Amino acid sequence: MSKVETTIKQTNVGLKELLVQLQELTNLTFSGSLQITIGNHQNWTLWLRLGRLSWSDGGTNSQERWQRHLGLFVPELKGTRSNEIASIENTKDRCSILVQLLHQGLIQRQQLTELMLSVTGEILFDLIQSSQVKGNCLSYEIIRDDSSNKHTLILPMIEVIPTLKQTLQTWQQWQNDGLASYSPNLIPVIQQPELISNESLSENQLSIIALIDGMENVRSLALKTGLDIVTVILCLLPLVKLKAISFSKVPRNQKSCISPNRAHNNKKTLIACVDDSPGVCRALHKIINREGLSFVGIQEPLKAIPSFLKNKPDLIFLDLVMPITNGYELCTQLRKTPSLKNVPVIILTGKDGLVDRMRAKMVGANDFVSKPVKVKEFIKVLNKHLTQSTQKEST
Repeated sequence: MSKVETTIKQTNVGLKELLVQLQELTNLTFSGSLQITIGNHQNWTLWLRLGRLSWSDGGTNSQERWQRHLGLFVPELKGTRSNEIASIENTKDRCSILVQLLHQGLIQRQQLTELMLSVTGEILFDLIQSSQVKGNCLSYEIIRDDSSNKHTLILPMIEVIPTLKQTLQTWQQWQNDGLASYSPNLIPVIQQPELISNESLSENQLSIIALIDGMENVRSLALKTGLDIVTVILCLLPLVKLKAISFSKVPRNQKSCISPNRAHNNKKTLIACVDDSPGVCRALHKIINREGLSFVGIQEPLKAIPSFLKNKPDLIFLDLVMPITNGYELCTQLRKTPSLKNVPVIILTGKDGLVDRMRAKMVGANDFVSKPVKVKEFIKVLNKHLTQSTQKEST
């Protein structure tokens, strides 16, 4: 085919035929749109200009993908305008907004190119996975010189074939790892936190679990942890098999599930201590018991967050220097965990340097207690933060 006709329609074709057609369009420096449909619900559109991609959109998670990429590539957007832009559903309006952001300097051309590459990679992956599940029920329509989305004439142009090859490699790895039936758009939901707390978890698993709130899908968790989607879902699958975690296709706010409120007055205030020293845990246990409070001591820091998901403490004392993971890292994870981010964290430290205190403040610590612990100082800090926490809950 030396020239693309004005409109071409094909139905009931396989993925291979579609990809050959896409390769041919790039070779012919085609300008227009390639509209792809799988079944009755999945629709994607690729806009090409001179054989290169100028925008892509569609799929069942189009809105979530748009919002996630805005947050990643245009973090300067704030307040009402950010919410208005994030809520845009129309593809043409999204392209118009990207052009405006480019002209206003809120996104650089290189950033916009990276955004488009990321979006395209996700769309191609979803398209490939859906076609493998549905079989030869792909349909596509090629519209030459499609002028329905004029803003694509201003957006950067990207090479689609390298992105396609990379996506096919990711899909091959996905299949090799036995993940073909799992979509990266699925949302992990914690079902039984007590089962998680009994497991020996890797650092990757802990960082993922800390972010699970029933709203974030696998792609979003990969973005926030810096892991790839294959690693994220492989970390989750053992917990899925335990039935500690399940996957949902729709968001489910989990705040009430994994962080039960201590609303009952007859339930004792729970104080937690994460310290690898048995002696420190025993000493604090005695002090806290004398104050009429409940205590939990954790000597293995990697088990802290799973334990806190099961029984949310009212205040956490955290040792600064521990093996495997230190107090800075654990405090950072606590502040990223939706159900634990507001729990006061008091650093236990034998170091009294200004740099250590500043660093601890930067990761979200509320206060400090020097080691060895002095009882009067400890009780003073304890009561101070329990009082402040109670006041915040009552306002």
